[in-house]
Amino acid sequence: MVAEMVPERELQPRAFSIMPLVWSLGSIFGPSFGGFFAKPAENLPGLFGHNKFLIKFPFALPNIVASFLFLIGITTGFLYLRARNTSCPLSPLLTTTRKPWKPNVTAQIPVSSSGSN
Repeated sequence: MVAEMVPERELQPRAFSIMPLVWSLGSIFGPSFGGFFAKPAENLPGLFGHNKFLIKFPFALPNIVASFLFLIGITTGFLYLRARNTSCPLSPLLTTTRKPWKPNVTAQIPVSSSGSN
C-alpha cells in the first residue's frame, strides 16, 4: 500500500521508514490516552462525576475518543486521497472531480408590498 501511495521510487524508502515510526508512536501514545480517559467519573470527578453513563460504563470514553479519531481519519482519507486502482468497481465514483461547494448567496428575501407604518 505504501508503494502505491508513493509512486516515485526515490521517495519510497523514506515512506517505508516513516511507517514503523508512526506505528511505534501509536503503540506508545494509544495506551497512554486510553489509560487517561479510562474511568473518567473516578479520575476526573469535576468534569464527569455526575454522568451516569460514564459511571455505568467506565471504559466507554476511551472507545468514544478512539472512534472519533478513526472517523476523522476515514473522512480525511475519503475526501483527500484519490483512488488509483481503476479495476475497483467504485473507482468511477471515487475518481470523479468534485466541484467545490459554493454557498447560495442569491437567496430571495421577502419584501412586503405595504410601506412602513
